[in-house]
Amino acid sequence: MPAPALSIASMLAHGSALRVGRGETPDWIIITGLQNVEWPDRMPADLDVTHQASPGATEENRPGLLPAVDWTQEMLLDAGSDGDTALTELNVRDGATGDKELHLVEITVGTGVNKKQLTCMGYLKDYKPVGALKGNIVMRATWRLMATVANAA
Repeated sequence: MPAPALSIASMLAHGSALRVGRGETPDWIIITGLQNVEWPDRMPADLDVTHQASPGATEENRPGLLPAVDWTQEMLLDAGSDGDTALTELNVRDGATGDKELHLVEITVGTGVNKKQLTCMGYLKDYKPVGALKGNIVMRATWRLMATVANAA
């Protein structure tokens, strides 16, 4: 008996996207050439709430705050594109304070009912070349993602 026909289209991560929002009412800039988009690991720390009357003489925990995390995304260099220009600018520290610009980072994986989207406040820690892929330069952007914000249009 032949194997049943199976479509994997709904399981593929088509539609993965990365946008950077800058300013009070964000101007959204699409980052192109994404490679293997991986969801940020924002698992909360466990808070120990164990006490002498804990059931079964076992430790008890409850979830703590969501941590600020480093999140890295690789992309093919699209030199001079809006995305490359924005990331190059965001990688520069303020000359007087040494700070970097806080902005929104929107990560989308999948489409339709399989779509997952996360928008966080963060700053770009680093944007640099990391190698070549079939003659194209691969860039790596690393963000520090902090508070989750409501998704904007």
